[in-house]
Amino acid sequence: MLEAYYCGSDKQFTSKTIGASADLSADMLWVDLTSPSEQELQWAGEAYNISLPTLKSLKDISASARAYRDPEGRLHISAYMLIKNRNISTEALEQQQGGVLASNHTVAFILDQKRVYTLRDSKMLAFQVFKTRAFRKDYDLNYTDPTLILLGLLESELDELADILEDVHKDLERCTAEVLNNHYRESVLDLDDMVTRLALQEDVLAKAQLCLIDLRRILSFLLRPRALENYHLYDADMREIAEDVRSLIEHNAFLFQKVRFLLDTTSGFITTEQSDIIRRFSVISSMLAPPMLVTGFYGMNIKYLPAAESGSSLLVLGVLVLVAFLIPLGFFKYKGWL
Repeated sequence: MLEAYYCGSDKQFTSKTIGASADLSADMLWVDLTSPSEQELQWAGEAYNISLPTLKSLKDISASARAYRDPEGRLHISAYMLIKNRNISTEALEQQQGGVLASNHTVAFILDQKRVYTLRDSKMLAFQVFKTRAFRKDYDLNYTDPTLILLGLLESELDELADILEDVHKDLERCTAEVLNNHYRESVLDLDDMVTRLALQEDVLAKAQLCLIDLRRILSFLLRPRALENYHLYDADMREIAEDVRSLIEHNAFLFQKVRFLLDTTSGFITTEQSDIIRRFSVISSMLAPPMLVTGFYGMNIKYLPAAESGSSLLVLGVLVLVAFLIPLGFFKYKGWL
Protein backbone atom coordinates (compact mmCIF):
# COMPACT_ATOMS: atom_id res chain seq x y z
CA MET A 1 0.00 0.00 0.00
CA LEU A 2 1.29 3.44 -0.97
CA GLU A 3 0.02 6.61 0.68
CA ALA A 4 1.26 10.18 0.41
CA TYR A 5 0.57 13.31 2.44
CA TYR A 6 0.95 17.02 1.82
CA CYS A 7 -0.09 20.37 3.30
CA GLY A 8 -2.62 22.40 1.36
CA SER A 9 -2.86 26.15 1.15
CA ASP A 10 -4.66 26.19 4.50
CA LYS A 11 -1.75 24.26 6.11
CA GLN A 12 -4.11 21.30 6.62
CA PHE A 13 -2.39 17.92 6.63
CA THR A 14 -4.01 15.98 3.78
CA SER A 15 -3.69 12.47 2.32
CA LYS A 16 -3.81 11.52 -1.33
CA THR A 17 -4.62 8.22 -2.98
CA ILE A 18 -1.77 6.99 -5.16
CA GLY A 19 -2.70 4.94 -8.20
CA ALA A 20 0.26 5.65 -10.44
CA SER A 21 3.65 7.31 -10.47
CA ALA A 22 2.11 10.52 -11.81
CA ASP A 23 0.06 10.90 -8.61
CA LEU A 24 3.25 11.47 -6.61
CA SER A 25 3.63 15.21 -7.08
CA ALA A 26 6.51 17.39 -5.92
CA ASP A 27 4.51 18.88 -3.03
CA MET A 28 4.28 15.55 -1.18
CA LEU A 29 5.93 15.80 2.23
CA TRP A 30 5.51 12.22 3.43
CA VAL A 31 5.46 9.07 1.32
CA ASP A 32 4.37 6.06 3.37
CA LEU A 33 4.81 2.54 1.97
CA THR A 34 3.23 -0.37 3.86
CA SER A 35 4.11 -3.83 2.50
CA PRO A 36 4.60 -2.22 -0.93
CA SER A 37 4.59 -4.13 -4.17
CA GLU A 38 7.50 -3.88 -6.60
CA GLN A 39 5.35 -1.59 -8.75
CA GLU A 40 4.71 0.80 -5.88
CA LEU A 41 8.41 0.93 -5.04
CA GLN A 42 9.06 1.66 -8.71
CA TRP A 43 6.49 4.49 -8.72
CA ALA A 44 8.13 6.20 -5.77
CA GLY A 45 11.60 5.68 -7.21
CA GLU A 46 10.65 7.15 -10.59
CA ALA A 47 8.73 10.10 -9.14
CA TYR A 48 11.51 11.25 -6.82
CA ASN A 49 14.60 9.69 -8.35
CA ILE A 50 15.36 7.66 -5.26
CA SER A 51 16.36 4.05 -4.66
CA LEU A 52 14.19 2.64 -1.87
CA PRO A 53 15.16 -0.49 0.08
CA THR A 54 13.11 -3.67 -0.11
CA LEU A 55 11.44 -5.26 2.89
CA LYS A 56 13.89 -8.15 2.74
CA SER A 57 16.87 -5.81 2.85
CA LEU A 58 15.51 -4.16 6.00
CA LYS A 59 15.87 -7.42 7.91
CA ASP A 60 19.48 -7.81 6.82
CA ILE A 61 20.69 -4.38 7.93
CA SER A 62 23.59 -4.60 10.38
CA ALA A 63 23.57 -2.60 13.59
CA SER A 64 26.40 -0.37 12.37
CA ALA A 65 24.44 0.71 9.26
CA ARG A 66 21.09 1.56 10.82
CA ALA A 67 21.66 5.34 10.71
CA TYR A 68 23.76 7.16 8.11
CA ARG A 69 23.75 9.90 5.47
CA ASP A 70 24.25 8.83 1.85
CA PRO A 71 26.33 10.71 -0.77
CA GLU A 72 23.18 12.49 -2.03
CA GLY A 73 22.65 13.97 1.43
CA ARG A 74 19.65 11.82 2.35
CA LEU A 75 19.41 10.59 5.92
CA HIS A 76 18.71 6.86 6.29
CA ILE A 77 17.40 5.48 9.59
CA SER A 78 16.25 1.93 10.38
CA ALA A 79 14.32 1.74 13.64
CA TYR A 80 12.80 -1.09 15.62
CA MET A 81 9.12 -0.59 16.38
CA LEU A 82 7.04 -2.74 18.70
CA ILE A 83 3.63 -4.07 17.71
CA LYS A 84 1.50 -5.53 20.50
CA ASN A 85 -1.25 -7.99 19.70
CA ARG A 86 -4.16 -6.28 21.45
CA ASN A 87 -6.82 -8.65 20.09
CA ILE A 88 -5.80 -11.65 22.17
CA SER A 89 -5.42 -12.08 25.91
CA THR A 90 -2.45 -13.43 27.81
CA GLU A 91 -4.52 -16.42 28.92
CA ALA A 92 -5.39 -17.29 25.30
CA LEU A 93 -1.74 -17.09 24.27
CA GLU A 94 -0.88 -19.63 26.96
CA GLN A 95 -2.76 -22.24 24.93
CA GLN A 96 -0.78 -21.48 21.76
CA GLN A 97 2.61 -23.01 21.32
CA GLY A 98 5.07 -20.25 20.56
CA GLY A 99 2.47 -17.50 21.05
CA VAL A 100 3.80 -13.97 21.61
CA LEU A 101 2.17 -10.84 22.94
CA ALA A 102 4.32 -8.45 20.88
CA SER A 103 6.82 -8.45 18.06
CA ASN A 104 9.51 -6.10 16.78
CA HIS A 105 9.47 -4.82 13.22
CA THR A 106 12.04 -2.76 11.36
CA VAL A 107 10.86 0.52 9.82
CA ALA A 108 12.98 2.47 7.34
CA PHE A 109 12.96 6.28 7.41
CA ILE A 110 14.57 8.22 4.59
CA LEU A 111 14.76 11.99 4.98
CA ASP A 112 15.81 14.65 2.53
CA GLN A 113 15.17 18.37 2.34
CA LYS A 114 11.78 18.00 0.65
CA ARG A 115 10.12 14.94 2.17
CA VAL A 116 10.35 11.89 4.40
CA TYR A 117 9.84 8.34 3.16
CA THR A 118 8.76 5.47 5.42
CA LEU A 119 8.85 1.78 4.56
CA ARG A 120 7.34 -0.92 6.79
CA ASP A 121 6.02 -4.45 6.51
CA SER A 122 2.76 -4.09 8.43
CA LYS A 123 0.25 -1.61 9.80
CA MET A 124 1.33 0.05 13.02
CA LEU A 125 -0.77 1.80 15.61
CA ALA A 126 1.86 4.52 16.13
CA PHE A 127 1.59 5.58 12.47
CA GLN A 128 -2.20 5.55 12.54
CA VAL A 129 -2.26 7.62 15.73
CA PHE A 130 0.13 10.15 14.23
CA LYS A 131 -2.02 10.49 11.11
CA THR A 132 -5.23 10.89 13.10
CA ARG A 133 -3.70 13.56 15.32
CA ALA A 134 -2.18 15.32 12.33
CA PHE A 135 -5.56 15.47 10.58
CA ARG A 136 -7.07 16.96 13.77
CA LYS A 137 -4.07 19.26 14.28
CA ASP A 138 -3.44 17.83 17.75
CA TYR A 139 0.30 18.13 17.27
CA ASP A 140 1.79 21.60 17.38
CA LEU A 141 3.90 20.89 14.31
CA ASN A 142 4.84 22.64 11.13
CA TYR A 143 3.83 19.90 8.70
CA THR A 144 5.66 21.58 5.85
CA ASP A 145 8.93 20.47 7.49
CA PRO A 146 9.66 16.76 6.81
CA THR A 147 12.13 16.64 9.70
CA LEU A 148 9.35 17.52 12.13
CA ILE A 149 7.18 14.80 10.59
CA LEU A 150 10.00 12.33 11.26
CA LEU A 151 10.31 13.49 14.87
CA GLY A 152 6.52 13.33 15.24
CA LEU A 153 6.51 9.71 14.09
CA LEU A 154 9.28 8.83 16.55
CA GLU A 155 7.38 10.57 19.33
CA SER A 156 4.21 8.69 18.41
CA GLU A 157 6.11 5.39 18.64
CA LEU A 158 7.40 6.49 22.04
CA ASP A 159 3.81 7.10 23.15
CA GLU A 160 2.89 3.62 21.94
CA LEU A 161 5.76 2.10 23.92
CA ALA A 162 4.59 3.99 27.00
CA ASP A 163 1.08 2.56 26.54
CA ILE A 164 2.48 -0.97 26.15
CA LEU A 165 4.53 -0.61 29.34
CA GLU A 166 1.43 0.66 31.13
CA ASP A 167 -0.50 -2.42 29.96
CA VAL A 168 2.31 -4.65 31.24
CA HIS A 169 2.25 -2.81 34.56
CA LYS A 170 -1.51 -3.42 34.92
CA ASP A 171 -1.07 -7.12 34.07
CA LEU A 172 1.69 -7.43 36.65
CA GLU A 173 -0.52 -5.81 39.29
CA ARG A 174 -3.17 -8.45 38.60
CA CYS A 175 -0.54 -11.19 38.79
CA THR A 176 0.71 -9.79 42.10
CA ALA A 177 -2.79 -9.83 43.57
CA GLU A 178 -3.33 -13.42 42.45
CA VAL A 179 0.04 -14.76 43.62
CA LEU A 180 0.01 -13.06 47.04
CA ASN A 181 -3.63 -13.92 47.83
CA ASN A 182 -3.27 -17.16 49.83
CA HIS A 183 -6.86 -18.36 49.37
CA TYR A 184 -6.95 -17.60 45.63
CA ARG A 185 -3.50 -19.10 45.08
CA GLU A 186 -4.30 -22.34 46.91
CA SER A 187 -7.81 -22.90 45.57
CA VAL A 188 -7.92 -21.35 42.08
CA LEU A 189 -4.54 -20.29 40.70
CA ASP A 190 -2.45 -22.62 38.55
CA LEU A 191 1.13 -21.66 39.36
CA ASP A 192 2.52 -23.23 36.19
CA ASP A 193 0.19 -21.04 34.11
CA MET A 194 1.31 -18.03 36.15
CA VAL A 195 4.94 -18.74 35.24
CA THR A 196 3.92 -18.78 31.56
CA ARG A 197 2.04 -15.47 31.91
CA LEU A 198 5.03 -13.83 33.59
CA ALA A 199 7.40 -15.19 30.93
CA LEU A 200 5.22 -13.65 28.21
CA GLN A 201 5.29 -10.28 29.98
CA GLU A 202 9.06 -10.50 30.33
CA ASP A 203 9.29 -11.14 26.58
CA VAL A 204 7.29 -7.95 25.91
CA LEU A 205 9.59 -5.97 28.23
CA ALA A 206 12.70 -7.33 26.52
CA LYS A 207 11.39 -6.28 23.10
CA ALA A 208 10.35 -2.88 24.43
CA GLN A 209 13.84 -2.44 25.88
CA LEU A 210 15.35 -3.18 22.46
CA CYS A 211 13.10 -0.54 20.85
CA LEU A 212 13.91 2.05 23.51
CA ILE A 213 17.66 1.53 23.29
CA ASP A 214 17.43 1.67 19.50
CA LEU A 215 15.41 4.90 19.71
CA ARG A 216 17.95 6.39 22.11
CA ARG A 217 20.75 5.54 19.68
CA ILE A 218 18.82 7.15 16.79
CA LEU A 219 18.28 10.34 18.79
CA SER A 220 21.97 10.42 19.72
CA PHE A 221 22.76 10.20 16.01
CA LEU A 222 20.29 12.97 15.12
CA LEU A 223 21.73 15.25 17.80
CA ARG A 224 25.09 15.24 16.06
CA PRO A 225 25.69 18.49 14.15
CA ARG A 226 26.46 16.67 10.91
CA ALA A 227 23.30 14.52 10.95
CA LEU A 228 20.67 17.20 10.29
CA GLU A 229 20.93 20.48 8.48
CA ASN A 230 20.00 23.34 10.81
CA TYR A 231 19.99 20.78 13.61
CA HIS A 232 19.77 23.57 16.21
CA LEU A 233 16.15 24.16 15.13
CA TYR A 234 15.23 20.68 16.34
CA ASP A 235 17.63 20.38 19.26
CA ALA A 236 15.05 21.15 21.97
CA ASP A 237 12.48 18.72 20.51
CA MET A 238 15.01 15.90 20.21
CA ARG A 239 16.34 16.42 23.72
CA GLU A 240 12.79 16.34 25.08
CA ILE A 241 12.13 13.04 23.29
CA ALA A 242 15.48 11.71 24.52
CA GLU A 243 14.51 12.55 28.11
CA ASP A 244 11.22 10.66 27.65
CA VAL A 245 13.17 7.68 26.31
CA ARG A 246 15.43 7.75 29.37
CA SER A 247 12.45 7.77 31.75
CA LEU A 248 10.80 4.86 29.91
CA ILE A 249 14.03 2.84 30.03
CA GLU A 250 14.09 3.34 33.80
CA HIS A 251 10.42 2.35 34.07
CA ASN A 252 11.08 -0.71 31.92
CA ALA A 253 13.92 -1.71 34.25
CA PHE A 254 11.55 -1.41 37.23
CA LEU A 255 9.01 -3.67 35.50
CA PHE A 256 11.80 -6.18 34.78
CA GLN A 257 12.53 -6.29 38.51
CA LYS A 258 8.84 -6.76 39.29
CA VAL A 259 8.60 -9.67 36.86
CA ARG A 260 11.71 -11.23 38.41
CA PHE A 261 10.21 -10.83 41.89
CA LEU A 262 6.95 -12.47 40.82
CA LEU A 263 8.79 -15.29 39.03
CA ASP A 264 10.94 -15.94 42.11
CA THR A 265 7.88 -15.79 44.38
CA THR A 266 5.86 -18.12 42.14
CA SER A 267 8.77 -20.53 41.86
CA GLY A 268 9.09 -20.44 45.65
CA PHE A 269 5.41 -21.33 46.10
CA ILE A 270 5.78 -24.16 43.56
CA THR A 271 8.76 -25.50 45.51
CA THR A 272 6.81 -25.18 48.77
CA GLU A 273 3.87 -27.09 47.31
CA GLN A 274 6.16 -29.84 46.04
CA SER A 275 7.93 -30.06 49.41
CA ASP A 276 4.57 -30.22 51.19
CA ILE A 277 3.44 -33.07 48.97
CA ILE A 278 6.67 -34.97 49.58
CA ARG A 279 6.39 -34.29 53.33
CA ARG A 280 2.84 -35.65 53.44
CA PHE A 281 3.87 -38.80 51.59
CA SER A 282 6.78 -39.22 53.98
CA VAL A 283 4.50 -38.80 57.02
CA ILE A 284 1.94 -41.26 55.64
CA SER A 285 4.61 -43.87 54.96
CA SER A 286 5.94 -43.37 58.51
CA MET A 287 2.45 -43.81 59.95
CA LEU A 288 1.97 -47.06 58.04
CA ALA A 289 5.32 -48.52 59.11
CA PRO A 290 4.26 -49.69 62.68
CA PRO A 291 1.06 -51.49 61.49
CA MET A 292 3.06 -53.16 58.73
CA LEU A 293 5.63 -54.23 61.34
CA VAL A 294 2.90 -55.83 63.48
CA THR A 295 1.34 -57.65 60.54
CA GLY A 296 4.81 -58.72 59.47
CA PHE A 297 5.45 -60.38 62.84
CA TYR A 298 2.13 -62.23 62.74
CA GLY A 299 2.81 -63.34 59.22
CA MET A 300 5.95 -65.18 60.28
CA ASN A 301 5.91 -68.93 61.00
CA ILE A 302 6.38 -68.58 64.80
CA LYS A 303 4.22 -70.47 67.36
CA TYR A 304 4.56 -68.29 70.43
CA LEU A 305 3.12 -64.96 69.34
CA PRO A 306 0.42 -63.49 71.66
CA ALA A 307 -3.03 -64.87 70.73
CA ALA A 308 -1.63 -66.28 67.50
CA GLU A 309 -3.59 -69.53 67.79
CA SER A 310 -6.65 -68.38 69.75
CA GLY A 311 -10.09 -67.89 68.29
CA SER A 312 -9.84 -64.14 68.79
CA SER A 313 -6.48 -63.76 67.04
CA LEU A 314 -7.97 -61.70 64.19
CA LEU A 315 -9.55 -59.26 66.66
CA VAL A 316 -6.34 -58.99 68.69
CA LEU A 317 -4.32 -58.39 65.57
CA GLY A 318 -6.78 -55.72 64.40
CA VAL A 319 -6.53 -53.91 67.73
CA LEU A 320 -2.72 -54.05 67.66
CA VAL A 321 -2.62 -52.68 64.09
CA LEU A 322 -5.04 -49.86 65.03
CA VAL A 323 -2.99 -48.92 68.09
CA ALA A 324 0.21 -49.04 66.06
CA PHE A 325 -1.43 -46.62 63.57
CA LEU A 326 -2.97 -44.22 66.11
CA ILE A 327 0.18 -43.70 68.17
CA PRO A 328 2.28 -42.18 65.32
CA LEU A 329 -0.82 -40.33 64.03
CA GLY A 330 -1.23 -38.60 67.39
CA PHE A 331 2.49 -37.82 67.57
CA PHE A 332 2.59 -36.29 64.07
CA LYS A 333 -0.48 -34.13 64.79
CA TYR A 334 1.10 -33.00 68.06
CA LYS A 335 4.21 -31.92 66.11
CA GLY A 336 2.07 -30.15 63.50
CA TRP A 337 3.33 -32.26 60.63
CA LEU A 338 -0.21 -33.04 59.46
